[in-house]
Amino acid sequence: MTLPVKEIILAPGEGNHLTMGNSEVIFKAVGADTHGHLGLFENLIQPGGTAPELHLHRQMEELFYVVEGEVEIQVGEKIVQGQPGAFILVPRNTPHTFANHGTKPAKLLIMFCPGGEREKYFEGLASLLKDGQKPDRAALLELMRRFDQEPVENVD
Repeated sequence: MTLPVKEIILAPGEGNHLTMGNSEVIFKAVGADTHGHLGLFENLIQPGGTAPELHLHRQMEELFYVVEGEVEIQVGEKIVQGQPGAFILVPRNTPHTFANHGTKPAKLLIMFCPGGEREKYFEGLASLLKDGQKPDRAALLELMRRFDQEPVENVD
């Protein structure tokens, strides 16, 4: 028997905070909160901040909603200059990435469906980027593959 999902009520800035390089993620809802159906994270990206390499997910869709600032989002061959209110749905197996190339901080909501344990990828990444270090490539690839993320250059 599945227990009902319990409500989560968070004020602005509330949620578990995690620093990755010079960006910050705030977990609003993780897979454990939604029986794995979805995860919703707020990503605070500094100008030139930590950004993922071009990658794809085989088992989940990823959705982006720009709240503040400007975020450049690449989906397949398309590059979108996401302004506040912009929404992008990235289907499974679609290469994508995002970055803040502007001069002001940006805030991006990211949703993963299903959510699984996606927050553990971000926790692992924060550990690899700890103290400003450049992550070991083999360790980064292992982390990515464990949580349904594949760099595009290694995809068959």
